[in-house]
Amino acid sequence: MEQARTRQADAFESIADVLVDVPASPIRTQAARNAESYLDEGNVYFNVGQYGLAIERYSRAVEFDPTLVAAFYNRANARTRAGDYEAALEDYDVALRLQPDDADALNNRGMLHLYRSSYDAALRDFDAAIRIDPTDTTVMVNRGLAYLHSGDADRASRDFREAARLDPTDAAAHYGAAQAQAQLGDIRGTLESLRQALRLDPGYAREAAADPKLAPLGANPDFLRLLRESAG
Repeated sequence: MEQARTRQADAFESIADVLVDVPASPIRTQAARNAESYLDEGNVYFNVGQYGLAIERYSRAVEFDPTLVAAFYNRANARTRAGDYEAALEDYDVALRLQPDDADALNNRGMLHLYRSSYDAALRDFDAAIRIDPTDTTVMVNRGLAYLHSGDADRASRDFREAARLDPTDAAAHYGAAQAQAQLGDIRGTLESLRQALRLDPGYAREAAADPKLAPLGANPDFLRLLRESAG
């Protein structure tokens, strides 16, 4: 029995000797946090529609790194989804100060300006985004909307038709062209653009039926037939 105790004591002494050689370090209960880890968590929450939690995580990310463009950009998107447009604009402003050639941020900020009827500001952002990528049909359609709502149907028509030329499958471009051409009194062009839009997305029929920008079509039989065919 005594011999067993001795061997056990020797074993403990050997472990103690080993531990002496291991540098002391605190026990970590969780992985070290940084800006990127909070950014990643924010993205997860954003993608499942938890915008409040996403905003909180993005805010923690910018506390760690005030130059992290993605955190400001993503927080702006989350704040837009949450309806906090003023704060979203501030975040887009910061993101664009840090990275002035971010076409996505320019487009999104432009859409916020458009939603708030700040057409000149929206057009400046869309112009800047198109200078970065002249073939971006999404921005082109958005600029067309800004022109259309500001009363410049001619420029709107040009943007919509160019977007439709670059991407013939873009239903929004064709529908926007129909709206602009109706405002210009081009009934034939309106019907052709509307026909293309409805072929690509029949869901536009419901919008077209109540769209004041298509009012010049009135009770045009071809217009009514297009709506009936798409609804059916």
